[in-house]
Amino acid sequence: MGILDAIHRVSDGEGVEYLKTYYLAEAGFYTGSEFERIGAESGVENRFTAADLYSVQTLAVRVPARAGVAILGEESSDFNGVLGQIPNVALGTLSESEFKKHLGLESKAIELWDLLRRNRPGDSRWGLGPTTTSKIMARKRPHLIPIEDSVVNRVIGLGRGDSWRLWWEAFQAEGDYLEERATKLRDEIGRPELSTLRVFDVMLWMWGKANLPA
Repeated sequence: MGILDAIHRVSDGEGVEYLKTYYLAEAGFYTGSEFERIGAESGVENRFTAADLYSVQTLAVRVPARAGVAILGEESSDFNGVLGQIPNVALGTLSESEFKKHLGLESKAIELWDLLRRNRPGDSRWGLGPTTTSKIMARKRPHLIPIEDSVVNRVIGLGRGDSWRLWWEAFQAEGDYLEERATKLRDEIGRPELSTLRVFDVMLWMWGKANLPA
């Protein structure tokens, strides 16, 4: 099942209920509902903060202390320097050439990914896997970077695919449909600040938790 098949499989009514349960239900509170809000402040779009690294804990992962010290301290200029060169734009608005520039193999987004994951020659790993890395990057560029999650990856049948590319292709294939549906869902729960990527991430995660075998 691809991204679009998975989204179409969830009816409008189901999607609303999943989002309401995640963001509005008091019983069985989902800490991830505060991922975007916790410690959020204006003027730090191009700088990692302690709140950014703490926020990922609401999504059931943690940033190892060694990584946090480097990102916020001794190597902060490197991380913030690369982050500042990644545009704060929506994935679905990118042309093919813009996708390659901003998310391709030679892009600053890949450079930041490799910095966070310690993929450079000579680097020793510090425990940041792809899931946690994607959540850190999505916190800073929520409209551009999809969150990696094992449940959602199973729902969309990602396998060894490139989630950045697959989400971009989904936006290109459906025209305004994804944005329009996400807007309806945002309106239903009163969370206009949520990115389209995050709306569908939560919706598909909730569907997967309800329907996929454990």
